[in-house]
Amino acid sequence: MTFMTWDVDPIVTQHIYDDLGVREILVEDDIVEKLRPTPPIMVNNGLFPPKPRKVETFHSHPGESRLRPLQQTTPCRWMSQKHHRQKNDATAGQVPWERLSDELLLSVFSWLNKRDLSRCMMVCSRWHNVGLDESLWGRIDLSGKALRPAALGYLVARGVAVMRLARTDVCSPVFHDEMGLNCMSVQECPLKLQYLDLSMCNIEVSSVNEILRLCCRLVKLSLESCSVSGETLRYIGQCTDLDTLNLAMCTGIEEDHEAMAYMMQQCHKLTSLNIAWTNLNYPTLAAAVSNLPRSLEHLNLSGFRSLLTDEAVYMVVQRCPGLIELDVSDSSLLTPTTLETLINGLLSLRHLALSRCYHINTAYLVNLGAMQKLTTLEVFGILCEIGIANLRELMPRVKVNTRLFSTVARPTTGYRWTSIWGLKCPNM
Repeated sequence: MTFMTWDVDPIVTQHIYDDLGVREILVEDDIVEKLRPTPPIMVNNGLFPPKPRKVETFHSHPGESRLRPLQQTTPCRWMSQKHHRQKNDATAGQVPWERLSDELLLSVFSWLNKRDLSRCMMVCSRWHNVGLDESLWGRIDLSGKALRPAALGYLVARGVAVMRLARTDVCSPVFHDEMGLNCMSVQECPLKLQYLDLSMCNIEVSSVNEILRLCCRLVKLSLESCSVSGETLRYIGQCTDLDTLNLAMCTGIEEDHEAMAYMMQQCHKLTSLNIAWTNLNYPTLAAAVSNLPRSLEHLNLSGFRSLLTDEAVYMVVQRCPGLIELDVSDSSLLTPTTLETLINGLLSLRHLALSRCYHINTAYLVNLGAMQKLTTLEVFGILCEIGIANLRELMPRVKVNTRLFSTVARPTTGYRWTSIWGLKCPNM
């Protein structure tokens, strides 16, 4: 049997390496140690003692020696970046919020609700001063809340323009003596309140007068179901720019006809007025009707069962020929004469409510079709279902019995519970 072996001449091998530009790796070279693969890391399971780490001795000071591992551990990325940032930052040690300008801080505060904003104002004096800016307190909704004494005054003093206090418990006094507002005149008062909703608010008459005495810039006001007085009407008369007033179901003004006449004469810019179910006596009702401003467009006189007569409606038509909406529901003394007065005198009337006016003959209701701009008619309690169907056929362009409640001068209507008079009011 013949065996064959292959071999390479070392001289030829050296020539081949020279032509390729490499050299032969010798065992004695230090590069061999570097090219050796790193052994895998073994987890100690407790059966064998861990392999001792190689250490080297270094001297930080003369005469001092320390041991440190030969291979140092590289710190993680975020730690090195943080160390580098703190080392090179000339303002290291300061809170980043302190480097924000007041304008940027104000922009951040504008995204907070009023409760969080109040908490931020307790952080430091600078945040407190920035948080007092009037642009942050323009609109507030405190409906259903319970306010401590003087809490409402401090909020109003911050420059609030729109405030909703429906069903709110307000404790007296409204303004604290240290605020210095009680001794100010109306011209000196800095309050900027323009839209105020006190509907069904649990508040004393003195507190209402305390607010209205200093709020002479009111444009829209609602005191529905509140207890008021003749003095309240006189304070309302100071608001010469008032265009919407809701006094529905108010108590305490039944017999003060002088205050009623003064308020009507001073508020000459009124466009919406609601005095329904206020239980006024005849002199007070006559003072209100005979002094209605000519700018009035929406009027609610419902609930005067035995007081509102055809003569009173005639006076309303003479004083306010530009009425668009009129509600005289629950007035049992009205007769078909009122319908003739409305047809001939209110050419711009669009919404009319005659619900439960039992002395108006239903046959005369068809005559309302002569009013060219009439769009809605409320006659609840007068006609049966068949009569309503016949009336709709005779007046096809008029919607019959579509509104259960009047919306005249009321701040919130329908499903818009978070807005007053069309303005969104953020909840506290």
